[in-house]
Amino acid sequence: MYRLYLVATMVATLVLPVALMPFGHERGQGSAVGVALVIVVASVLNVEIGRWLEGGMSGSQRPHKALSAWAFASALLLPTWWLLPVVSFTYAHAWWRGLRVPVWKWIGSGAYLVLCGTTAAVTAAAIAGPEVDLMAGSGLRGLVAVLAAAGAFLAVETLLFHGSAYLNRPESEVWLRKTLRSRSFYLTETGVLLVGGLSAAIWTGAAWFLVLLIPVYGLTQRAVLHEPLQERADGDEKTGVLRFEAWRRVADLGTQRCLRRGEPWAVLFADIDHFKRFNDTWGHLAGDRALAAVAQTLVRTVAAAIGDRGVVGRFGGEEFCVFLRSTELEATELADRIRAAVAQLDMAEGSPLTVSVGLASVPPGALVGIEAALDHADRALFQAKEAGRNATRVQLVGIR
Repeated sequence: MYRLYLVATMVATLVLPVALMPFGHERGQGSAVGVALVIVVASVLNVEIGRWLEGGMSGSQRPHKALSAWAFASALLLPTWWLLPVVSFTYAHAWWRGLRVPVWKWIGSGAYLVLCGTTAAVTAAAIAGPEVDLMAGSGLRGLVAVLAAAGAFLAVETLLFHGSAYLNRPESEVWLRKTLRSRSFYLTETGVLLVGGLSAAIWTGAAWFLVLLIPVYGLTQRAVLHEPLQERADGDEKTGVLRFEAWRRVADLGTQRCLRRGEPWAVLFADIDHFKRFNDTWGHLAGDRALAAVAQTLVRTVAAAIGDRGVVGRFGGEEFCVFLRSTELEATELADRIRAAVAQLDMAEGSPLTVSVGLASVPPGALVGIEAALDHADRALFQAKEAGRNATRVQLVGIR
């Protein structure tokens, strides 16, 4: 189903911008090539400002919101088919400058923006007319056109990315699902689109005033980067999961939600068995690879079993913590799946890895805090290690 979705999207991306040309703009201000060149240069400037703010670091998990501004500006200023080269150039530059994601996801993201831009172009032309002059008269008609086009762009974008997030395997789209649930994504994306719309409007009325928007592009990048930088601060660099303090904040909010809704929840500790021996035998770099492998195995196993109702963090050293919310799957069964998945890891060093698991299970309505559950999970983990390791032990919390 997911592959069919991607194929259909790619076909639509190649066909619709050309097929819908009669319903879009007939011409823009100045030559089309010149306008497209200005949009690409603005995108390049935007990406470079972002790299400067981040210190030139590459990233693999980022919503790429700033790029949608230039697809939107192209939709407002150029015939619809121009979205294909404009988006291709802006995405190629962003890829070259370090926005690293799997190639097929990157191409898919660009295709989505082409379709969003096509929808926005048709919407704007229906309101403002085929000849672009967003600043004509008092500018009210152009303003309505920009706002309506931005709404259409965001609606199609939301639909398309939700398709990717929920038709693909859960373990492959953990980050995207989390992003799409965040209110800040939509607020920031709206702001980015309006920056693109403002740039297009100024271009049609007084193009040189775009120079005054350069600081605005910088502020836009700060807004776009705020959440990824916060995630970087909350994330553990070696394993890619949350640091313990960030995990505990998320888990605490989850426990409160479960209490309000009368849902069960659980906390799980997983500790790599004989990790010091592994480090002493193979070295600390191999140990870091083992930590990352176990962490990602936890993430994939939890996501495959219960989707976004599980949150993985690194407690410290070789110990990981998992918060499990309102799952129909028995927490003990998930713990055993985790142990089995880790035991199947094929480490280059050839030394097998196992984990011991301690689980604290809380029934619906129990007045139990996250700290108490952590304490019980830690005791259960100690029991699992006492039982010979590579074992699961459970403590029920809040049951009288």
